[in-house]
Amino acid sequence: MLWRRVALGLLAVLLLPGLLFAAIASSRSNVCLESYRWEAGEGFAPVPASCGAGEAPSLVSASAFYARGVIGLLSGQPGASRENASVQLDRLLLRRAGRSLAIVAVVALLIVVTALLRRALSTLLARVGLRLSGGSGASATLVPAGLPVPIAGFVVFALVMRLVPPGSALDFDRAGILWAGVALYLGDGVLFALNRGMKMSLQRELQRRYAETLDLWGQSAREAAAEVSAADRAAQIRGALLATFGGLIVVESIFGVNGLGETLKDLVVDRQGLDPLLLCGVLLLFTLGVVAVQLAPLEQLARRWRLS
Repeated sequence: MLWRRVALGLLAVLLLPGLLFAAIASSRSNVCLESYRWEAGEGFAPVPASCGAGEAPSLVSASAFYARGVIGLLSGQPGASRENASVQLDRLLLRRAGRSLAIVAVVALLIVVTALLRRALSTLLARVGLRLSGGSGASATLVPAGLPVPIAGFVVFALVMRLVPPGSALDFDRAGILWAGVALYLGDGVLFALNRGMKMSLQRELQRRYAETLDLWGQSAREAAAEVSAADRAAQIRGALLATFGGLIVVESIFGVNGLGETLKDLVVDRQGLDPLLLCGVLLLFTLGVVAVQLAPLEQLARRWRLS
């Protein structure tokens, strides 16, 4: 039932990032929980602390730190991270989440533009008796099988460095979100695989006996096949959405977009002293995004998306 899925999702949001944070913190000696002090009405506040490469925090102390930080966020006492003590943690996370969402928005816009261009080209070719190979799926990319995200990112980066004058509005350090979105759109072949996978799911159902029977009775076999294959295609959509989370870490790092992906990468590879409060917030937001994808009513979207 829906309420059970929501309850399990909320439980996962609260527990999973906490367990991950405790595992990370307790395995690294550069995690200094003493660099924060709890202030009533404000939450955690950074304080000077001389934490060297000593003993790593215990699982209990790391779990307690995470729990208190999450309670502070939920109760309006977010505190401030060491990275930017002048801005509250919730505002800092929202800014970086906004940059990551902007990259995803660029990808979505490119998908729509590609779909419209392919449809227009298919219509034009049909008028002269030709057919566009590969179909006109709404999620096909310009690169037939896609590129691995790191390669796509570096290719786009090299082209920008080569073609865009330094200091231009389209330079990578000013338009990093745009170029990161282009790289993610071209990367991994996720969109191509999603389009092909959804089409194959629908075509498989159209070849079953019930679809042939519906055709004989003059009813829409495609609508019935779209209904039957909705769960399968929804699972493929979820897989593609979750794959973008990993892609964000790569493209944000390449183009220097200070979003959630680059923040997580910086926190993980930082050997000078991991910021525990910022890590708590980033892990919480990533888990929240995964749970939101899992709970989204994508089956209804798949039923309407008949790939005709």
